[in-house]
Amino acid sequence: MTNKALATTSDKPVSIRQQIDNLKPEFKKTLPAHIQPDAFVRTVHTAIQLNPDLMQAAPRSLFAACMKAAADGLVLDGREAALVIRNVNVGTREQKKWEKQATYQPMVQGLMKLARNSGEIVSIIAHVVYENDKFAYVLGDEERIEHEPAPFTMERGAPIAVYAIVKLKDGSAIREVMRASEVMNIAAQGQNAWQYDPSKGKNFAEWWRKTAIRRITKYIPRSSDAIGRFTSAAEQIDDEFEFDEEGPAPSPSGKKRGGAASALKDITPAPDPAPEQDDTPERDEAPHDPETGEIMDPKPQEGDDI
Repeated sequence: MTNKALATTSDKPVSIRQQIDNLKPEFKKTLPAHIQPDAFVRTVHTAIQLNPDLMQAAPRSLFAACMKAAADGLVLDGREAALVIRNVNVGTREQKKWEKQATYQPMVQGLMKLARNSGEIVSIIAHVVYENDKFAYVLGDEERIEHEPAPFTMERGAPIAVYAIVKLKDGSAIREVMRASEVMNIAAQGQNAWQYDPSKGKNFAEWWRKTAIRRITKYIPRSSDAIGRFTSAAEQIDDEFEFDEEGPAPSPSGKKRGGAASALKDITPAPDPAPEQDDTPERDEAPHDPETGEIMDPKPQEGDDI
């Protein structure tokens, strides 16, 4: 794939939408067989339509985000994964230079789909624990978790912990429990700390569960390509955080994920075009969170698992 093929048609600049369409052959190379490139591209166009601010992101970052999602096997529909925009320091710590970049963010539903599709994971669950729930976590030779939510006749109270359990095909189980203080300590190192705050983030439970799932993936052996997709998608959550430095926006992670990085190495998009006027007829799209890209289903049940 040449730079000219991506950025121009008959020596005329083409739109971001057309450039994404031109990437279909690259998407086909990296997408799992059950996801068709045309369907994947449609979700990208819809994501941009729902969040026009993505048109202000550096084009290369948008293409890279799409390729990473394709490599991990997640569609950008706001349920499995979403496209979001970040303000990224592409300069140095001393001389900051901020740039709007697009990135892809996996959702709990997408992570669980990848886990189920791996063939190695029998089940994966993640739950938030509230102060009026009954909860017991036993360590030792025979670890176990017991969790009984508060009755429907009473309020569950404030969230106090989150946990994840993965059961593998060989019969073993991996458990991870995180106190609220541990979750919020991690959140404080990211640019979306308010999303984790129960008093501010209306979808805080999603972020807490993703944090527990990300932690537990560190103990799952990468025994197959399918497991690799699951753990790779979970690792994408790390791009939200600055574990080594402080600042209002993260420095580029520098991560490369095989096929996605290889497919994009020769791409040099044309300069950012002016925002496009989308002539697609208006559709009754599901409401979404502009900060996270998450599709908001009607009447969500707080603390429910996907």
